Amino acid sequence: MDGVLPRAPTGRPRLAAVGAILILCLVGAPLMSLFPLGVWDVSRALTMSDAGLGMFLLTPVVTGVILLMVWLATRWLEGFGVEHALTCAVLVTGTAMTVPVVVAFLAPEATPLSGGVTVNIAFLTGAITTLGLGAAMVTAWLPGRHRPGALPALVLICALLAILPVLSEELRRYTAAEGSRDLLMEYGRPIAVLDHPGWTLAAAHRTHQGLRLTYRGADGSPLYVVTWNDAAVAEGIASGCEYPGVWCRDLDGVLIVHHSDGYPSELRVHLDDGSIVSLVPDTGTPADPTSTIHHLRPESPGEREVLAEGITSRSWR
Repeated sequence: MDGVLPRAPTGRPRLAAVGAILILCLVGAPLMSLFPLGVWDVSRALTMSDAGLGMFLLTPVVTGVILLMVWLATRWLEGFGVEHALTCAVLVTGTAMTVPVVVAFLAPEATPLSGGVTVNIAFLTGAITTLGLGAAMVTAWLPGRHRPGALPALVLICALLAILPVLSEELRRYTAAEGSRDLLMEYGRPIAVLDHPGWTLAAAHRTHQGLRLTYRGADGSPLYVVTWNDAAVAEGIASGCEYPGVWCRDLDGVLIVHHSDGYPSELRVHLDDGSIVSLVPDTGTPADPTSTIHHLRPESPGEREVLAEGITSRSWR
């Protein structure tokens, strides 16, 4: 099997073929990737307007445009002597049609650039097709008579498309960890921490009550520590106990809040600095957190930075 680049005694034909492939990957493929986005907008508009016939007519139009893109790409590559021009054109066009779908449904956080979804889809399409066809071009310089042709491009493109969801998840975790660290450092009130070897700080969120720290146990189960803000403290530690279906009881200075399921849904306590802190187990968890409430304490001077540094993307697994 021949490679994607032509065999020639001089470098000119090969250089022309390389240039044609790069232009198709870096310019043509990103432009093609905009087509699925346009189709999505049109189909959504037709759906909202109950234009069922329009959706039916859209299918052959989309098919025709895709076939036209394949034909134009093939003619372009053939004009510069590229071997397996049709296969390469199908790979580039197929990748340009697939990347927007993968990003939209499986990898929404795969946005390495800051220019929005459209810019990132065009960038990822160009990068993936260039790497794929680049792998096929590299094999053209391998010694020997038999070469894999466009097969390396197919393998690498499929691998990169499969990696996109994994990359998206890692970016989501990294972004979430960064947000938690920033929120923790910017919070202007003293906070309570859970000083227990079985629980590790994983995240921070702002709630209507104050700052909620999420801790995770060895099995990944969450436990929430909420440091009340001034408005919540003003309502008193028994706030909400008067609601229907809620009953509270005091146990050695710890207010235990129960809901209709019977299990403690929240434990509240006054710390030595006068703050009110809630310890909340995960919803539906029957575990009794009363033994953990005594491990709550006010943060130490300079401890906030250490807590923030401990929040990493691994905490979100």
